[in-house]
Amino acid sequence: MASLFMAPLRSPVPVLAHRAFRLSTTSSRTVRAYSTPLSSSYIRPKHQYHFPRRNHFTSYSTVVVQDKPRGRARRIITSVVLSLGSFIVGGYFALSYAPPYLTSLIMGSIPTDEDTLRWEAPDEFTREIDEHIKNCEAARLLRENPDWTESRPHLKLPDEVRQHNLTASTLAGPDMIVVPPYVFNEKGGKSMVCIFYVGTHVSGHPGIVHGGFLATMLDEGLARCAFAAMPNKVGVTAQLNISYKKPTMAGQFLVLIAKTTKVEGRKAWAEGWLEPLEGLDLQGEERIKSRLVEANALFIEPKHAKVLKNLYRQAT
Repeated sequence: MASLFMAPLRSPVPVLAHRAFRLSTTSSRTVRAYSTPLSSSYIRPKHQYHFPRRNHFTSYSTVVVQDKPRGRARRIITSVVLSLGSFIVGGYFALSYAPPYLTSLIMGSIPTDEDTLRWEAPDEFTREIDEHIKNCEAARLLRENPDWTESRPHLKLPDEVRQHNLTASTLAGPDMIVVPPYVFNEKGGKSMVCIFYVGTHVSGHPGIVHGGFLATMLDEGLARCAFAAMPNKVGVTAQLNISYKKPTMAGQFLVLIAKTTKVEGRKAWAEGWLEPLEGLDLQGEERIKSRLVEANALFIEPKHAKVLKNLYRQAT
């Protein structure tokens, strides 16, 4: 009998823990289970039985069983998170195929190309500049060609968007981009002509237009040309190379000419240049010696281009 009580026995912790989990109902339960010292290495014979006692052979172990209400709260939180995620994903795809009236609600009222051409100058000096561009020979020839469309893209942006735009707001005004540029686009995004007047408040050296300003205008002009040839009509600048040929004097009319050179899937390449409007003859040979700045660029259509296309479909 002495060996029956002196032999260390196998711990019943797993059995008690299993039973404790099965007995769990609606409240937290604390189950005490007995175990033998870790140094025990004996195995109880099959014919021997042991009833746990609170003596020096045993120690206590605690098993906490979670209640059902806490599991129910976890399921509710999971359901809310999944529902919110579904709503966000569904909204993303809904915007991808948003109809024109929904686009107008998002961006505000978007004027048509014809609406932008009815812009009124605020003062006499601005009116003279606007009339000079509108009636110049280059604008008249492009306007008469059915393969070209005329617009003033800066005026197509809703006021909520325009006030945050660099060229349509920050750089626009007296002695900068005095009047919204006139833009002529050839069908299929083949080429683009932009005519504008640049004032003296965008100078780097006194009387000379800042090179960064010219790079901005070329980046936007080449993009406006290439985007029209891309699948979803929108993209981002991946590369832009600028070559300054001559100083560009402030206080003059400029023309930006751009051409799309290649399109491969979501990529489009374009090249263009800036030159004085004075003496421009679109029907004659190119005035290579008159070029002030030359540029070429690569544009890539982003993966979420369908969403951007619907948000800006009428504002390009």
